[in-house]
Amino acid sequence: MSAPKYPARQHWAKVAKNLGLSEGLVYLKGDVLKERHDTDVELTFRQESNFYYLTGFAEHDAHVLFDLKTGKMTLLPHRLAEDHIVWMGMPPTLAQLQAEFDTDNITWSADLVKAIQESGASTLYVLSTKDVPEGLAGLTINDELLKDAVHTARMYKSEYEIEAMRRINHISSNAHVALMKAAKKSATETELDALFRYETGRFGASAQAYNPIVGVGSNAATLHYQRNSAPFNNNYDQLCLVDAGAELGCYASDITRTFPLNGKYSGDAKTIYEIVLQMQNAVLAALKPGVQWEDMHRLAGKIAVEGLQKAGVLKSEFSVEEMLAKHVDGVFFPHGLGHMIGLDVHDVGGYPKGVARIQAPGLQYLRMRRALEPSFVVTVEPGVYFVQFILDEAKKDAELAKFMNWDVVERFAKVGGVRIEDCVVITENGIDNLTIAPKEIAEIEAIMASA
Repeated sequence: MSAPKYPARQHWAKVAKNLGLSEGLVYLKGDVLKERHDTDVELTFRQESNFYYLTGFAEHDAHVLFDLKTGKMTLLPHRLAEDHIVWMGMPPTLAQLQAEFDTDNITWSADLVKAIQESGASTLYVLSTKDVPEGLAGLTINDELLKDAVHTARMYKSEYEIEAMRRINHISSNAHVALMKAAKKSATETELDALFRYETGRFGASAQAYNPIVGVGSNAATLHYQRNSAPFNNNYDQLCLVDAGAELGCYASDITRTFPLNGKYSGDAKTIYEIVLQMQNAVLAALKPGVQWEDMHRLAGKIAVEGLQKAGVLKSEFSVEEMLAKHVDGVFFPHGLGHMIGLDVHDVGGYPKGVARIQAPGLQYLRMRRALEPSFVVTVEPGVYFVQFILDEAKKDAELAKFMNWDVVERFAKVGGVRIEDCVVITENGIDNLTIAPKEIAEIEAIMASA
């Protein structure tokens, strides 16, 4: 059974509806092949996301046109020069490309200006005026409408997109399991980073949606830790945070798991892990259409404060409400709850026009502020961290410092940080969780014990 064609026509229909125009020509330029500075070594090519959304075409230096009057799409791939064929191989013919891609017309990119002129359109709708080819005198260029129309369409994932994201989430989830199994026999963060890339690459996902984060102990308190080079040495009683997700067909995954290097959660590390798991489970249970994303962040923050108070990190004489009013949760949960995900790991559509960021610790870093709707795909990634810089600043702030049991805070700081992250589809009644990597303590310990 052959794989379904990429639904370019379906995506164009959504964009055309959002534009609400009866005529005109839409034009998008694909990304170009780039080389390292002063070399002929090509950089890894990745198609521009808006272009891929409307074509499913992943090759460089291509163009696409869509006639709003006729509803017809024209794909214009780049024609390889004959003297490059010996290096790059024999390219597909136009007939082969026509059969593969969901387009009405296909012609070489060299015919772009001719195709625009022959359309008879008086207005060209573009994402950016810098993309417009030369030689189009007399044509009105509009760069004000298309971006919103495309981004709004991309927010609502099609069935094809959801299944594509399910597949890459399963590949990445299985890679996380492979890291859990390998942890006790590994010596450095580097080994786990390399293993994740291998485990996703061998199933066809050679590209990463972002650079993996592999941090042991205090390194896990750096939210976008990138070194991935520390030795484990005597850290086998600590947790290792792995935030990693590959992409396949340009669709992203984004998964975080935090597991004990020695295979057993214990002590303060177990306490923090249980708090974060409670945070995520509570949010997942509450997600449904109509829910405001910032309220989900606040729910996670409330559970964090309750858990940290119970653990003795926060003083018992203060109420949870009193501490939340002073944004104590932002000291330990300093980032947003999650974000849209799709063709980009931090996908478009997080903030509607006119909606500003909330100026408060933690909340100010929300990548999304809107009510959830069916077919949104979002990440849910609560965490609790002991970031030395933030703790030092809190110590200087009398309004925050009074809530802390500083000797206990110092003890827990050795944990570093814990984050748990899944990718979920918002459905009519709740969620469809695309991430299958285990996260319950008993499950992870059993996997690590079997390795």
